[in-house]
Amino acid sequence: MTGRVPAGYNVLQRLGAGRTALVWLARDLGAGRDVALKLPRPELTSDPVLRRMFENEVQITLNLDHPHVVRAYAGRPTGDDAFLALEYCSGGTLDQLLLERGRLPLETALRLVLDVAKGLAHTHDRSVLHRDVKPANVFIDGEGRAKLGDFGTGTFRTDDVDERVGTAFYMAPEVFEGRPTSIRSDVYSLGVLAYEVIGGERPFVGASYEALMVAHLHSLPRDLRGIRPELPVAVARVVAKGLSRDPERRFGDATTFLAAFRDAVGGRVVDAPAPTPPPEAAV
Repeated sequence: MTGRVPAGYNVLQRLGAGRTALVWLARDLGAGRDVALKLPRPELTSDPVLRRMFENEVQITLNLDHPHVVRAYAGRPTGDDAFLALEYCSGGTLDQLLLERGRLPLETALRLVLDVAKGLAHTHDRSVLHRDVKPANVFIDGEGRAKLGDFGTGTFRTDDVDERVGTAFYMAPEVFEGRPTSIRSDVYSLGVLAYEVIGGERPFVGASYEALMVAHLHSLPRDLRGIRPELPVAVARVVAKGLSRDPERRFGDATTFLAAFRDAVGGRVVDAPAPTPPPEAAV
């Protein structure tokens, strides 16, 4: 591992591991800050699918720039010195937060959903599909803001891909049926995430992939207001529309979902933009 660390970074400790990379807390010596440093797993040299996933993540993340998307400071998608240096979010992931705290205070839940919707709207505006929107891929910074990250399964809309990707708890019905992922598939996953964050439980459960497929294709989730009676009716309707089984009945993209959700929330949440860090050059 030591030989693959790019110059200018000092590895401090391991943070975790994914399908394509090991993630390390590292010090960017030049910038004087901590970063999450992703270094590709050795098996990428012999696995073209995993290698392409890592390349995609580097290229896509470097193309995004928004306060509610995990920021890429620098990266190199290919070669023996491939890496990705990301903003380090000290608050962990949204799924960890939900596991530790259970049902969140309503205002906190609404704000976090707004944060994720803002990040996904920017992603769609840059012609990128995330394809695996879920709490485990949302990171919390030191100020409590949520940021969408982990674009390993992401793709540009112009790319010709038709493989089935995602996580079954959050996967859109049409993806289970073998149809290509789309912006509206991301909107569905955002709807599932919103339901879980607000309600404190997932809308669809199952002990197997097949059971989850049946649930997403044929079941209806509990009314969110039955779980949280204090939730405004308008918010419950926005989430329900995002969860429509028919893609044509959903919001057309995350920007439209965001606008409707923001209107439905009204004054319950202070919807102030997060400060944008100064621009920096990426390698």
